[in-house]
Amino acid sequence: MGLRKLGAETVYAAAECWVERGLRSDDSLFTPGKRIWTSEWLDELHRRFLDRPDESGDSFLDKLERQLKGSPPEAYQLMGEVLFVHFLVVSTKNSTNKQHQLNRILGWSPEPVAVPSELAAGLAPGLATPGMAFHTFRWAQVGFIIEFASQWKQLGPDERRRLLDDPWAFKDFVMDLYLQSVMLRDYQNTPRIQRQALLHLVHPDTFEKIVSVDHKNKIAAEFEELVEDPETDVDRRLQQIRSTLERIHGQTFSFYDADVRSEWDDDYGIDDEDDDYELNAWDEFIANARAYVDTGRLDSVENDYKVKIGQRVAAARDAVFAGSTGWPDLVKRSISGNLIHPMQQVKFRNWVDEEPDDSLRTLLALWGDGDISVSARVRAFAELLPRSASAGAGTRMTLASVLLMGLDAWRYPPFRTLLFDEAYQRTGYEPPNDDADEAELYDHALGFLDRLMAEASERSLALRHRLDAQSVVWAVIRSDTVIRSDKKQAKDDEELAEAPYSVKDIVAEGCFVKRDRLEEILQRWRVKKNLILQGPPGTGKTWLAKKLAFALIGSRSRSRVRPLQFHPNLSYEDFVRGWRPSGDTDSPLKLVDGPFLAAVEDAKDDPARMFVVVIEEINRGNPAQIFGEMLTLLEADKRTHAEALALSYPRHRDERVHIPDNLYVVGTMNIADRSLALVDLALRRRFAFVDLEPVFGKRWRRWVSEQCGLDTEFLDSIERRLTTLNEKISDDDLLGPQFRVGHSVVTPSKETAITSPVEWFTQVVDTEIGPLLDEYWFDAPDRARSAKEDLLKGLDG
Repeated sequence: MGLRKLGAETVYAAAECWVERGLRSDDSLFTPGKRIWTSEWLDELHRRFLDRPDESGDSFLDKLERQLKGSPPEAYQLMGEVLFVHFLVVSTKNSTNKQHQLNRILGWSPEPVAVPSELAAGLAPGLATPGMAFHTFRWAQVGFIIEFASQWKQLGPDERRRLLDDPWAFKDFVMDLYLQSVMLRDYQNTPRIQRQALLHLVHPDTFEKIVSVDHKNKIAAEFEELVEDPETDVDRRLQQIRSTLERIHGQTFSFYDADVRSEWDDDYGIDDEDDDYELNAWDEFIANARAYVDTGRLDSVENDYKVKIGQRVAAARDAVFAGSTGWPDLVKRSISGNLIHPMQQVKFRNWVDEEPDDSLRTLLALWGDGDISVSARVRAFAELLPRSASAGAGTRMTLASVLLMGLDAWRYPPFRTLLFDEAYQRTGYEPPNDDADEAELYDHALGFLDRLMAEASERSLALRHRLDAQSVVWAVIRSDTVIRSDKKQAKDDEELAEAPYSVKDIVAEGCFVKRDRLEEILQRWRVKKNLILQGPPGTGKTWLAKKLAFALIGSRSRSRVRPLQFHPNLSYEDFVRGWRPSGDTDSPLKLVDGPFLAAVEDAKDDPARMFVVVIEEINRGNPAQIFGEMLTLLEADKRTHAEALALSYPRHRDERVHIPDNLYVVGTMNIADRSLALVDLALRRRFAFVDLEPVFGKRWRRWVSEQCGLDTEFLDSIERRLTTLNEKISDDDLLGPQFRVGHSVVTPSKETAITSPVEWFTQVVDTEIGPLLDEYWFDAPDRARSAKEDLLKGLDG
C-alpha cells in the first residue's frame, strides 16, 4: 500500500538505520560500532534532561546546553541522535536549520562527532507538518523518545524482535507506555504527536504518515461506511478505508491530497493546523522579513536604538547593585524612548520617586544575580509592581521587557502585546491563553521568536538573535512604533502606499471585528460589487469602509479609492454628469462629468486593477435620484457592454455607458439619524448590507491600553458603563439598538495626549456622548441627564 511519502526515500532510509542500530541493538547512528543507544546513556539523559527541567524562558537549545553541561561524550552524542530521530518527521524545504541544531549539540561534547552525509540527507524533506505544539513543546517530544527508548531497552531481545515484526504489538507498546518522568506526566497529552510519528517511522507500511490523532478520527468518521467494524482501532479502520480509496485515487494517494482532504476536513484551507496553511503563512511572513532585511536597515533603523536603550538600562542596573545614590535618576532615564508609552513612563517614574525602597526591591527581583529563569524574574517583578505604577498584564510586561534588556538586549528583546498577537495570527502560531500572566506572555513571545529564527533559517534567512527576530516582526507588521527618519518619511510613505494590504493589516491597525468576519464581508463584496456598512454612531463605519477598500484592491493606493459624501442637496448632475457654467460667453454651459463617472472611466482605462468609490452617509441624500440610470447599471450581472445605457446628458447620440466589472462601491449608513431618508428597495436590492455593532472586549482594551497608555482596569470600567448605557438605549421603546453608542467614541487615536484618564473620559461624555443622548431623548431631557450622570458616577482614574 502507498503509505510512504513519495520522494522521501532518504527519510525512510534514515529511520530504518535507527531501527536497526538503535532499537535492534545498542549501536550508534553517527558512529557505527560504538555503543550509544544503551540503558546507561539513556538513563544519563533521563537524569539530566527529564529529571532536571529548566523552566526559564530561554530557547530549547540554550536550556539543553545548561542541562547537559559536564556530561560524558556519549550523552552528548546520544542527545544529538535523539534529536535527529525527532527531526525525521518534520517537513522542511531544506535541512539547514536541522543540521545547524545538531551540529551545535554535538559541538558541546569534549569529543564531538559529525552527522554522516548519508544520514544528513534524511533530514529533508520530512514526512509531515506536525503543527505548532510539536515545535513549542519540543522538550516533551524529545523527552518522549528518551522515555520510549529507555523502556525499550528493558525488554528482552525476543520481545524486541516481536514488536519490530508485529506492527500492532509495537503500537500497543508505544501507546501504553507509562511516562516515568513527572514532567512528562504533567503534560501527558503533549507528546502524542511524537507517539504517532514513531508508529510511521518504525512501521511505515502499516501506519499512515499522519501525526494528528484528530485527523485520523476525522478521516475514520467521514468514511465510516467503508469500515466493516467501526469499533476497531482507528489505524485498522484507516487500513480498510485506504484499500477502498486506492481503487479510486490510485495506490500512492495521500489523505492530504486536496481532492481527498476536502471530503473529510471541513476546515480545509482555513484551519490553523492545516499543513499547507502553516507552511504558506511562514513562507509569506519570512518573505516579507527577507525583503526588509535586504534593505540593509535592520540594524540602523531597528536594532541600534534598542541596543542603546539596553545599555542605558544596564548602566542603571549597575548603579542599583553598586548602591549608588543616583540610581533612581538613571533608572528613570533608561526607559525613555518609544518602547514604553509616555504615560506609563510617567507613572513608573513617579512611583520610583515616591516609593524608592519598594521600587528598589522590585528592580532587584527582576535584575538579581544568579541562575534565575526569566519567568521567575518577571513573575516576581509583576507581583511587587503596584497597579498604580503600571496596570494590565500586557503593559506591565512591556515595562519588564525593556528593563530586562539591561541583562541582555539581544536575548531579551522588547515586548508589545498587539505586536505579538498579530504575529501569531499571521503565521498561524498558537496564541497564549487568554488568562496568561506576564511571565507566560513573555515566555510565549520568546518561544515565537525562536520558532521564527528556525523557520527563517530553513528558508536561508539568517537571523542572528532574538533581537533580530523581534525587529523584523516589528517591521513586517509595520507597527506604528517603527522608527523612521524625517529624510526617509516621504519615500517610506510612497512605498507604503503600494505595499501589499489585506485584512491582516486592518486588524493590526485597530479593527476589533474578527478577522474571519472581515474576510466574509470582503468575499460578499467581491460577489455583489456593492456594499453598505450600517450601524449606530461610533461603530467605525467610515474608517472600516476605507480600510476594506484598501484590502479589496490590495494596497493603500489612494489613487484607486475615491471618497465621496452624500448630502441633501447632492444631485445627479453633481454626481454623474450635468451642465455647468463654462465662463465662455459663446458657450455659457459645458457638460461636466461628476466624480462617479470619472471613477467609471478610471476603471475602464485600467481593467487589470480594482477601483473603489467610498460613499459616506449614502442615505443622507436621495440615492435613487443621485444615481439615476446608474442605479440599474450597478447590479453585478449588468456590468457588461451589452447592458450599457444612454445617460440623461449624453455627449452624442450613440453614447452608451456601462459600469466596469472592476469598479466597486462601498457606502456607510447611520441608522440612528432620524433626519435621514429611508433607503428604497431598488438600492437595497443592489447592495449587500453589513451591520456593524459596538465592539468592546479584550482586544479593544489591549489596543487602547497599548496605543494610548490607559490602564486596562480603567478601560474595563469604561466598557461596563457603555455596555449598561447601550442596554438602556436598546430597551427604550422609542429608541432601540440602532441608537446605541459605538466603541470608536471612546477609542482615542495614538496621537491623543491623555494625562488624566478621568478628565479625558469626562470630556468625551460632555462633548460627544452627552449631545448624542440629548438628541436621542430630546423629549425626555431628564432621562438623558440621568444617563450622562451614570456614565461619570464613581469614576476613578
